[in-house]
Amino acid sequence: MAFFFVTILLTLASLKFLYSVLWVPWRIQQNFRKQGVNGPNYRPFYGNIAEMMRMTKEAQSKSIPFNHDIVHRVLPDYYQWSVQYGKTFLCWFGTRPRLALADPDMIKEVCLNTSDTIDRDDFNPLSRLLFGQGLPGLMGHKWAAHRKIATPAFYREKVKALVPGMVASATKMLDNWEAKMGEY
Repeated sequence: MAFFFVTILLTLASLKFLYSVLWVPWRIQQNFRKQGVNGPNYRPFYGNIAEMMRMTKEAQSKSIPFNHDIVHRVLPDYYQWSVQYGKTFLCWFGTRPRLALADPDMIKEVCLNTSDTIDRDDFNPLSRLLFGQGLPGLMGHKWAAHRKIATPAFYREKVKALVPGMVASATKMLDNWEAKMGEY
């Protein structure tokens, strides 16, 4: 009798494991593909983590050009997959799907959604250095509190009032650079 219950428990545990590791991710991927959202294929257990690590290692082995184009270095997986699959794509962190968005309207919808149904992904270590503990990296109540504090600084009239100071600062910097170039 005990053997029968152990067998049933092991069978149920195996079925639940296969359901959560194989069936659910496969169905999620199929549903997104029907909607036109593609991405790298799901790999059982690890998702796309091995591919992400390979891309990161490859990106770090190359030298960085002296310009502001750093996405290929900081987020090589996002950079390559957005070129390959488009600006909206699905990738996998283990068995958990991640939807990458670059459409401003979709991003606005996510940012304005105050229900806690949408989770944003944590930064990788290189991105964390770039963004720090700023608004893009916060979630939940912390994000809402910081957003509430920061929003008044970006009202149209306040930003317009800052333009003359920015122009003067940039002009002064450019004049300084031109003077230094004349010295060489």
